[in-house]
Amino acid sequence: HHQKRYEKYPNVLTVGWMNQSNAQAEAVFRYLAHRNAINMYAKTAVCGLVTGQPSEADLTSLTESWLDAIASASSSPVPALPTQAVSSAEATPIRKAVLLVGSPRTRKSTSASLGTYLFEQIKSRGVETEIIQIYTSINSPQKSQAMIDAVNNADLTVLAFPLYVDSLPAPVIAALEKISTNRSGGNSKFAAVANCGFPEAHHNDAALGICAEFASQNGFEWLGSLALGGGEGLVHGTPLNEMSGPAIPIKKSLEIAAEALSNGQPIPQSARDLLAKPVIPNWLYKMFGGFGWKQSAKKYGVKDLSSRPY
Repeated sequence: HHQKRYEKYPNVLTVGWMNQSNAQAEAVFRYLAHRNAINMYAKTAVCGLVTGQPSEADLTSLTESWLDAIASASSSPVPALPTQAVSSAEATPIRKAVLLVGSPRTRKSTSASLGTYLFEQIKSRGVETEIIQIYTSINSPQKSQAMIDAVNNADLTVLAFPLYVDSLPAPVIAALEKISTNRSGGNSKFAAVANCGFPEAHHNDAALGICAEFASQNGFEWLGSLALGGGEGLVHGTPLNEMSGPAIPIKKSLEIAAEALSNGQPIPQSARDLLAKPVIPNWLYKMFGGFGWKQSAKKYGVKDLSSRPY
Protein backbone atom coordinates (compact mmCIF):
# COMPACT_ATOMS: atom_id res chain seq x y z
CA HIS A 1 0.00 0.00 0.00
CA HIS A 2 1.05 3.60 -0.47
CA GLN A 3 2.63 5.48 2.41
CA LYS A 4 0.34 7.59 4.56
CA ARG A 5 0.18 11.18 3.38
CA TYR A 6 -2.16 12.80 5.93
CA GLU A 7 -2.38 12.84 9.71
CA LYS A 8 -6.05 11.91 9.83
CA TYR A 9 -8.16 9.56 7.72
CA PRO A 10 -11.95 9.10 7.81
CA ASN A 11 -13.67 6.14 9.38
CA VAL A 12 -15.43 3.84 6.92
CA LEU A 13 -18.96 2.44 6.99
CA THR A 14 -19.70 -0.06 4.22
CA VAL A 15 -23.27 -1.25 3.69
CA GLY A 16 -24.32 -4.05 1.35
CA TRP A 17 -27.67 -5.47 0.27
CA MET A 18 -28.57 -9.06 -0.58
CA ASN A 19 -31.84 -10.32 -2.02
CA GLN A 20 -31.70 -13.40 0.18
CA SER A 21 -29.38 -14.88 2.76
CA ASN A 22 -26.18 -16.43 1.40
CA ALA A 23 -23.47 -17.09 3.97
CA GLN A 24 -20.72 -17.60 1.39
CA ALA A 25 -21.51 -14.40 -0.52
CA GLU A 26 -21.83 -12.46 2.74
CA ALA A 27 -18.40 -13.62 3.89
CA VAL A 28 -16.81 -12.59 0.57
CA PHE A 29 -18.48 -9.16 0.76
CA ARG A 30 -17.36 -8.55 4.35
CA TYR A 31 -13.81 -9.56 3.45
CA LEU A 32 -13.80 -7.17 0.48
CA ALA A 33 -15.14 -4.34 2.67
CA HIS A 34 -12.38 -5.04 5.19
CA ARG A 35 -9.71 -4.92 2.49
CA ASN A 36 -11.02 -1.61 1.16
CA ALA A 37 -11.02 -0.12 4.66
CA ILE A 38 -7.33 -1.03 4.92
CA ASN A 39 -6.69 0.82 1.65
CA MET A 40 -8.34 3.91 3.15
CA TYR A 41 -6.35 3.72 6.40
CA ALA A 42 -9.61 3.76 8.34
CA LYS A 43 -9.10 3.74 12.10
CA THR A 44 -12.62 2.41 12.58
CA ALA A 45 -14.31 0.28 9.92
CA VAL A 46 -17.84 -1.08 10.19
CA CYS A 47 -19.54 -3.36 7.68
CA GLY A 48 -23.32 -3.72 7.64
CA LEU A 49 -25.52 -5.98 5.56
CA VAL A 50 -29.20 -5.75 4.67
CA THR A 51 -31.10 -8.82 3.49
CA GLY A 52 -34.39 -8.81 1.60
CA GLN A 53 -36.83 -5.94 2.12
CA PRO A 54 -36.62 -4.83 5.77
CA SER A 55 -39.23 -2.53 7.25
CA GLU A 56 -38.38 1.14 7.72
CA ALA A 57 -38.19 0.57 11.47
CA ASP A 58 -35.77 -2.35 11.08
CA LEU A 59 -33.64 -0.41 8.62
CA THR A 60 -33.52 2.57 10.97
CA SER A 61 -32.47 0.30 13.83
CA LEU A 62 -29.70 -1.28 11.73
CA THR A 63 -28.44 2.11 10.58
CA GLU A 64 -28.33 3.44 14.13
CA SER A 65 -26.39 0.38 15.29
CA TRP A 66 -23.78 0.88 12.56
CA LEU A 67 -23.40 4.59 13.33
CA ASP A 68 -23.16 3.83 17.05
CA ALA A 69 -20.35 1.40 16.30
CA ILE A 70 -18.51 4.08 14.34
CA ALA A 71 -19.03 6.61 17.14
CA SER A 72 -17.67 4.22 19.77
CA ALA A 73 -14.72 3.18 17.57
CA SER A 74 -15.95 -0.42 17.52
CA SER A 75 -14.76 -1.88 14.24
CA SER A 76 -16.41 -4.97 12.81
CA PRO A 77 -14.49 -8.21 13.47
CA VAL A 78 -11.82 -8.99 10.90
CA PRO A 79 -13.54 -11.50 8.60
CA ALA A 80 -12.00 -14.61 7.11
CA LEU A 81 -12.32 -15.26 3.40
CA PRO A 82 -14.16 -18.58 3.03
CA THR A 83 -12.52 -21.48 1.26
CA GLN A 84 -13.89 -21.82 -2.26
CA ALA A 85 -14.44 -25.54 -2.83
CA VAL A 86 -13.74 -26.76 -6.35
CA SER A 87 -16.12 -29.05 -8.21
CA SER A 88 -16.15 -32.69 -7.16
CA ALA A 89 -18.26 -33.75 -10.15
CA GLU A 90 -16.97 -36.46 -12.47
CA ALA A 91 -14.52 -34.89 -14.91
CA THR A 92 -15.25 -34.98 -18.63
CA PRO A 93 -12.84 -33.79 -21.34
CA ILE A 94 -13.42 -30.27 -22.65
CA ARG A 95 -14.42 -29.83 -26.29
CA LYS A 96 -14.86 -26.05 -26.47
CA ALA A 97 -13.33 -23.35 -24.26
CA VAL A 98 -13.63 -19.56 -24.23
CA LEU A 99 -11.22 -17.07 -22.65
CA LEU A 100 -12.55 -13.72 -21.43
CA VAL A 101 -9.77 -11.13 -21.12
CA GLY A 102 -10.78 -8.42 -18.65
CA SER A 103 -8.04 -5.82 -19.04
CA PRO A 104 -8.42 -2.35 -20.62
CA ARG A 105 -5.09 -2.97 -22.37
CA THR A 106 -6.74 -5.91 -24.14
CA ARG A 107 -4.22 -7.89 -26.24
CA LYS A 108 -1.21 -5.99 -24.86
CA SER A 109 -2.01 -6.76 -21.22
CA THR A 110 -0.51 -9.17 -18.71
CA SER A 111 -3.97 -10.73 -18.40
CA ALA A 112 -3.93 -11.47 -22.14
CA SER A 113 -0.39 -12.86 -21.93
CA LEU A 114 -1.32 -15.27 -19.15
CA GLY A 115 -4.66 -16.27 -20.65
CA THR A 116 -3.37 -16.64 -24.19
CA TYR A 117 -0.49 -18.90 -23.15
CA LEU A 118 -2.90 -21.01 -21.09
CA PHE A 119 -5.23 -21.33 -24.08
CA GLU A 120 -2.39 -22.16 -26.46
CA GLN A 121 -1.67 -25.13 -24.21
CA ILE A 122 -5.35 -26.06 -24.03
CA LYS A 123 -5.70 -25.81 -27.82
CA SER A 124 -2.66 -28.05 -28.33
CA ARG A 125 -4.62 -30.74 -26.51
CA GLY A 126 -7.36 -30.79 -29.13
CA VAL A 127 -9.78 -28.29 -27.56
CA GLU A 128 -11.58 -25.72 -29.74
CA THR A 129 -10.77 -22.30 -28.26
CA GLU A 130 -11.94 -18.70 -28.58
CA ILE A 131 -10.57 -15.49 -27.03
CA ILE A 132 -12.84 -12.50 -26.32
CA GLN A 133 -11.75 -9.05 -25.13
CA ILE A 134 -14.34 -7.78 -22.63
CA TYR A 135 -13.41 -4.10 -23.01
CA THR A 136 -14.03 -4.12 -26.77
CA SER A 137 -17.24 -6.13 -26.44
CA ILE A 138 -19.14 -4.79 -23.44
CA ASN A 139 -20.46 -1.57 -25.05
CA SER A 140 -21.55 -3.20 -28.31
CA PRO A 141 -24.92 -5.03 -28.20
CA GLN A 142 -23.83 -7.29 -31.05
CA LYS A 143 -20.44 -8.15 -29.52
CA SER A 144 -21.96 -8.53 -26.05
CA GLN A 145 -24.46 -11.04 -27.39
CA ALA A 146 -21.67 -12.91 -29.17
CA MET A 147 -19.79 -13.05 -25.85
CA ILE A 148 -22.86 -14.38 -24.04
CA ASP A 149 -23.48 -16.98 -26.75
CA ALA A 150 -19.84 -18.08 -26.65
CA VAL A 151 -20.00 -18.63 -22.88
CA ASN A 152 -23.33 -20.46 -23.10
CA ASN A 153 -21.98 -22.76 -25.83
CA ALA A 154 -18.63 -23.48 -24.18
CA ASP A 155 -17.75 -26.39 -21.92
CA LEU A 156 -15.20 -24.20 -20.13
CA THR A 157 -14.99 -20.45 -19.54
CA VAL A 158 -11.80 -18.88 -18.16
CA LEU A 159 -11.68 -15.26 -16.98
CA ALA A 160 -8.28 -13.53 -16.95
CA PHE A 161 -8.20 -10.10 -15.34
CA PRO A 162 -6.10 -7.53 -13.43
CA LEU A 163 -6.87 -6.67 -9.82
CA TYR A 164 -8.67 -3.35 -9.30
CA VAL A 165 -9.04 -2.20 -5.67
CA ASP A 166 -9.14 -5.79 -4.35
CA SER A 167 -11.89 -6.62 -6.85
CA LEU A 168 -12.59 -6.90 -10.57
CA PRO A 169 -12.61 -4.01 -13.08
CA ALA A 170 -16.08 -2.46 -13.49
CA PRO A 171 -16.51 -3.55 -17.15
CA VAL A 172 -15.67 -7.12 -16.10
CA ILE A 173 -18.36 -6.99 -13.41
CA ALA A 174 -20.79 -5.64 -16.03
CA ALA A 175 -19.90 -8.52 -18.35
CA LEU A 176 -20.48 -11.09 -15.60
CA GLU A 177 -23.86 -9.48 -14.89
CA LYS A 178 -24.82 -9.83 -18.56
CA ILE A 179 -23.71 -13.46 -18.57
CA SER A 180 -25.67 -14.12 -15.38
CA THR A 181 -28.85 -12.52 -16.75
CA ASN A 182 -28.65 -14.53 -19.98
CA ARG A 183 -27.26 -17.77 -18.57
CA SER A 184 -28.27 -20.98 -20.32
CA GLY A 185 -26.65 -24.27 -21.14
CA GLY A 186 -25.66 -27.37 -19.25
CA ASN A 187 -22.95 -28.22 -16.76
CA SER A 188 -20.23 -25.94 -18.09
CA LYS A 189 -17.15 -25.09 -16.06
CA PHE A 190 -15.53 -21.85 -14.91
CA ALA A 191 -12.03 -20.88 -13.79
CA ALA A 192 -10.17 -17.59 -13.28
CA VAL A 193 -6.66 -16.17 -13.57
CA ALA A 194 -5.88 -12.94 -11.69
CA ASN A 195 -2.78 -10.77 -11.57
CA CYS A 196 -1.88 -7.76 -9.47
CA GLY A 197 0.93 -5.23 -9.12
CA PHE A 198 1.68 -6.15 -5.51
CA PRO A 199 4.48 -8.72 -5.23
CA GLU A 200 2.34 -11.05 -3.08
CA ALA A 201 -0.22 -13.11 -5.00
CA HIS A 202 -2.62 -13.34 -2.03
CA HIS A 203 -3.86 -9.81 -2.73
CA ASN A 204 -5.95 -11.43 -5.50
CA ASP A 205 -7.86 -13.64 -3.03
CA ALA A 206 -10.94 -11.44 -2.58
CA ALA A 207 -11.43 -11.00 -6.33
CA LEU A 208 -11.05 -14.72 -6.93
CA GLY A 209 -13.54 -15.37 -4.14
CA ILE A 210 -16.00 -13.21 -6.08
CA CYS A 211 -15.33 -15.30 -9.20
CA ALA A 212 -15.99 -18.52 -7.31
CA GLU A 213 -19.25 -17.14 -5.91
CA PHE A 214 -20.29 -16.03 -9.42
CA ALA A 215 -19.72 -19.57 -10.67
CA SER A 216 -21.71 -21.05 -7.79
CA GLN A 217 -24.68 -18.74 -8.26
CA ASN A 218 -24.85 -19.25 -12.02
CA GLY A 219 -24.65 -23.00 -12.38
CA PHE A 220 -20.99 -23.32 -13.36
CA GLU A 221 -18.72 -26.01 -11.99
CA TRP A 222 -15.89 -24.09 -10.30
CA LEU A 223 -12.50 -25.47 -11.37
CA GLY A 224 -10.42 -23.11 -9.26
CA SER A 225 -8.08 -20.24 -9.95
CA LEU A 226 -4.54 -19.00 -10.43
CA ALA A 227 -3.04 -15.83 -8.94
CA LEU A 228 0.10 -13.96 -9.94
CA GLY A 229 1.70 -11.18 -7.92
CA GLY A 230 4.08 -8.60 -9.36
CA GLY A 231 3.62 -9.97 -12.86
CA GLU A 232 3.20 -6.58 -14.48
CA GLY A 233 6.82 -5.72 -13.85
CA LEU A 234 7.98 -8.95 -15.49
CA VAL A 235 5.38 -9.73 -18.16
CA HIS A 236 3.91 -6.32 -19.07
CA GLY A 237 1.92 -7.76 -21.94
CA THR A 238 4.80 -9.65 -23.55
CA PRO A 239 3.69 -12.99 -25.06
CA LEU A 240 4.97 -15.68 -22.71
CA ASN A 241 6.18 -17.88 -25.57
CA GLU A 242 8.73 -15.12 -26.28
CA MET A 243 10.03 -15.14 -22.69
CA SER A 244 12.41 -17.35 -20.74
CA GLY A 245 14.35 -17.07 -17.48
CA PRO A 246 12.06 -15.75 -14.70
CA ALA A 247 9.00 -16.52 -16.85
CA ILE A 248 9.70 -20.25 -16.87
CA PRO A 249 7.82 -20.98 -13.58
CA ILE A 250 4.86 -18.94 -14.86
CA LYS A 251 4.72 -20.96 -18.07
CA LYS A 252 5.12 -24.24 -16.19
CA SER A 253 2.22 -23.34 -13.89
CA LEU A 254 -0.03 -22.56 -16.85
CA GLU A 255 0.99 -25.79 -18.58
CA ILE A 256 0.04 -27.82 -15.49
CA ALA A 257 -3.27 -25.97 -15.29
CA ALA A 258 -3.95 -26.49 -19.01
CA GLU A 259 -3.47 -30.24 -18.69
CA ALA A 260 -6.05 -30.44 -15.90
CA LEU A 261 -8.55 -28.00 -17.41
CA SER A 262 -8.46 -29.77 -20.79
CA ASN A 263 -9.65 -32.90 -19.02
CA GLY A 264 -12.35 -31.02 -17.11
CA GLN A 265 -10.44 -31.28 -13.84
CA PRO A 266 -9.80 -28.56 -11.22
CA ILE A 267 -6.55 -26.59 -11.37
CA PRO A 268 -3.98 -28.52 -9.27
CA GLN A 269 -2.57 -26.98 -6.12
CA SER A 270 0.91 -27.44 -7.57
CA ALA A 271 0.07 -24.99 -10.37
CA ARG A 272 -1.38 -22.52 -7.88
CA ASP A 273 1.68 -22.69 -5.63
CA LEU A 274 4.08 -22.30 -8.55
CA LEU A 275 2.41 -19.18 -9.94
CA ALA A 276 2.02 -17.64 -6.48
CA LYS A 277 5.78 -17.61 -5.83
CA PRO A 278 7.09 -14.01 -5.86
CA VAL A 279 8.50 -13.04 -9.24
CA ILE A 280 10.98 -10.57 -7.71
CA PRO A 281 12.15 -9.96 -4.11
CA ASN A 282 10.06 -7.52 -2.10
CA TRP A 283 12.93 -5.07 -1.63
CA LEU A 284 13.62 -4.97 -5.37
CA TYR A 285 9.92 -4.43 -6.10
CA LYS A 286 9.84 -1.46 -3.72
CA MET A 287 12.99 0.03 -5.20
CA PHE A 288 11.75 -0.13 -8.79
CA GLY A 289 8.25 0.89 -7.72
CA GLY A 290 9.57 4.02 -6.01
CA PHE A 291 11.65 4.87 -9.05
CA GLY A 292 8.61 4.44 -11.29
CA TRP A 293 6.50 6.82 -9.18
CA LYS A 294 9.25 9.44 -9.26
CA GLN A 295 9.53 9.19 -13.03
CA SER A 296 5.76 9.51 -13.42
CA ALA A 297 5.68 12.54 -11.11
CA LYS A 298 8.53 14.16 -13.02
CA LYS A 299 6.43 14.17 -16.20
CA TYR A 300 3.92 16.43 -14.47
CA GLY A 301 6.45 18.67 -12.74
CA VAL A 302 5.85 17.17 -9.28
CA LYS A 303 8.92 17.11 -7.07
CA ASP A 304 7.54 16.30 -3.61
CA LEU A 305 5.69 12.97 -3.59
CA SER A 306 4.60 13.53 0.01
CA SER A 307 2.89 16.88 -0.65
CA ARG A 308 -0.70 17.29 0.60
CA PRO A 309 -2.91 18.89 -2.05
CA TYR A 310 -6.10 18.27 -0.07
